[in-house]
Amino acid sequence: MPFKEIAYKACPAFLRGVALKLYRLTRSFRYRIETFLFPRKMTGYCPCCGIRFKSFIPRDYMNRPERFNPLRYEGMEQNVHCPNCKSMPRHRILAMWCRKHKDYLRKADILYFAPENSMMIWMKKNGVSCTTADLYNEADMKLDIQETGLPDESYDVVVCNHVLEHVDDFRKALRELHRILRKGGSLICSFPMDPNVELLEEDPFVTTEADRIRLYGQNDHKRVFGMKADRFLREAGFTVKRISGEKCPDVILPIVGPADYDINVLFRCVK
Repeated sequence: MPFKEIAYKACPAFLRGVALKLYRLTRSFRYRIETFLFPRKMTGYCPCCGIRFKSFIPRDYMNRPERFNPLRYEGMEQNVHCPNCKSMPRHRILAMWCRKHKDYLRKADILYFAPENSMMIWMKKNGVSCTTADLYNEADMKLDIQETGLPDESYDVVVCNHVLEHVDDFRKALRELHRILRKGGSLICSFPMDPNVELLEEDPFVTTEADRIRLYGQNDHKRVFGMKADRFLREAGFTVKRISGEKCPDVILPIVGPADYDINVLFRCVK
C-alpha cells in the first residue's frame, strides 16, 4: 500500500477535513493574488467559485482505462476544469443560470442529489441553502432517487446532474422526482448525451464493468442517452426548457467536454 494512502487512512477524519479546508483556502488566495498582480493574464473565470486564473486544466481520464473509455475523450478539449474548484462546463453553465435566478433559489426548498463540490461552493457564497441527498456518499439524507420515501410535493427545486445514467430504472426515478416536486416546481438535470445516439442506448444484459466502459464510457454507467433524450423528461410529465452553454460567455468555457457525451446542455423541467 502506498505511503500516501497509509497516511490518509491513519489520519483522523476531522483532521483530513481541516487540512482540506486549509488547502482550498490557500489555493483560492493564491489565485486572487495572481489576479491582483497579473489581471490581463487571467483569461479564465469560474462562476462557481468566483476565481479568475490563467487557464483551465485537464484531469487524468485517458490514462484510466479501468474506469473510463479513452476513445470518448480523444479529439475532445481536455482543459475544461477549473483549477480551483474543479468545476466542469456543465457546472459553470448551471452556476450562470442560478445567478440569474438567485432570488428565487434563496426562497425555494431545494433538494440536491449527488451534490457537486463546485455548486455547493456557489450556493454557500450566494446565500442559497439546500438539502443534499445521496445513496452512497456523504449527504444530509441517504435516499434512493427511485424511491425516496418523501411526501408528495415536498420541494420547489430538485437538482439531479449526471445521476440518471447510474440508476437501475431512470424512468421510475423521473416519476419519483415529479411526485416530490410541488406544482410549478423545477427539476434541473443533465445526463451524458451521445452525439451518435438518437434516444437511448441501454441493454439490461450489459452487467460487467468492461462492457459498460466499452458501450457507455464509464464503469458505473448503465446507459447512455441520445440527443433527443429530453423526450423522457416530457413523458414523465414535465414541461422542458433547455439551459444551453451557447448562451454563456466564452470566458467560462461552456463547451462540450471532456468526453464526447459531456454535452453543454442542462434541462429545466417544470411540473
